Amino acid sequence: MPIIRSNAIRIKRFRELKETLRTSRDRLLVGIDIAKAQHVAQVRLAHTRILDKQLGIPNTWDGFAAFWAHLEARQRETGITELVCAVEPTGTYHEALAQFLEGHAVDVVLVSNHVAALNRRTLDGTWGKSDPKDAHNLCDLLERGHVLFYSRPAAPLAALRRLVRLLRHARTDLAACKARFRNTLLPALGPAGAPLPATLVAALPAPLQRLCPIPAAAGAPRRCRARGTPPEALHAPQAGLLPPALAFELTDLAARVTAVQARIATIATELVRIAGPFPAYAWLRSIPGVGPTVAAILLAEVGDIAWYTKFSQLRKLAGLDIIGVASGQWTGTARISKCGRPLLRWALYQAALGAARTPAWRARRETMLAKRQGDRFAFLKANIEVAAKLLRIVWGVWRSGQPYDPGRGAGGPAGRPAIASPAARAGRRGAPPSGQGQAEIVDSRGSQAGRVSARQAVSRQKGTRGRA
Repeated sequence: MPIIRSNAIRIKRFRELKETLRTSRDRLLVGIDIAKAQHVAQVRLAHTRILDKQLGIPNTWDGFAAFWAHLEARQRETGITELVCAVEPTGTYHEALAQFLEGHAVDVVLVSNHVAALNRRTLDGTWGKSDPKDAHNLCDLLERGHVLFYSRPAAPLAALRRLVRLLRHARTDLAACKARFRNTLLPALGPAGAPLPATLVAALPAPLQRLCPIPAAAGAPRRCRARGTPPEALHAPQAGLLPPALAFELTDLAARVTAVQARIATIATELVRIAGPFPAYAWLRSIPGVGPTVAAILLAEVGDIAWYTKFSQLRKLAGLDIIGVASGQWTGTARISKCGRPLLRWALYQAALGAARTPAWRARRETMLAKRQGDRFAFLKANIEVAAKLLRIVWGVWRSGQPYDPGRGAGGPAGRPAIASPAARAGRRGAPPSGQGQAEIVDSRGSQAGRVSARQAVSRQKGTRGRA
């Protein structure tokens, strides 16, 4: 019976692959272009030659078995047993084949769709696209090590991710209903720049009344008045009953809005129920601004915190890493990359809005707003900065396995000191205490790295004496 390896073993194996893919020749590389009816694969001996330029794989269990028999024949022919397969995620069509290969102890990795699209044109300098070319493209990226970890979460986490996708689709449907009312039906009831009269709003179905713009104070919106005409006279023709067809369309849209809102409430309840047993759920709920639904989304989008070795990896996953463009003497404005998982970034932004309701985080956001005077996007940028800081707290809380402690990162008397002592800094880096670390830097072998480190240490000491 096929045995699927645990994610702990697979992530360790993936890190080993990333270090040796560019140099090792003793493995077979397979690039598989995923399709609905038939996949196309290319098999090559790493950094040596192409064994199969084009190989069709019917998307059936018999097709998978025939493909595996062919790979076994190639293993016997070359005497190489190690296999690495790269697939480009296309919907969910790749999951059955990936599970089949994982059951036969094959290393399966992913290739980013964006990277594959950019690399495809560099293969032969043309804009053409075909299944064999895509398979060749995947093999080329695999040979160069441009691959991603293919996570296969356990059943509870997989169920959580499926519910999160369902919640996202439901929220998209609700947004579509709101956009239809505001952009199509609301202008049919009156001028788009003027609020509806109270009598007309009362004639609308209850779910749509909450979507109507709130009337401003009298005299404030001067653009709603037409050459001295009183605001009440602007809607005189619509003071009667609604047209039958328009009334039916509004009733139908109200029923859709009610149904979608009920779906969202049901999905959110089930989402919280499944996320509750996770140990990290209680830790995330202790962070300011992180509610039940946001905590469940963070769990589903991040997965297992052990998959990440550095905070920068988690920041890239959320698309909150800073990028910049520079050329010669010109330097562009730095911004966030907006790559990675947009739902994770949305959840962090919602958490930032919630955290800003507390006095401490509101003060932090006001400080961020103060340094952006004159920027019309200051509020958005300040919230994004708060979201990035909350992501750092998510990283620390999840890794430590302890609830959020407000005094730990305060930086004041209740928190840790702003400048730690040399012993504390050495302890955090895992270096030996007291002065033992300096002896290892200036090793008797006299390496170049040791001499550079010694010069840097001396320069830091001189600079400290000069400032004193």
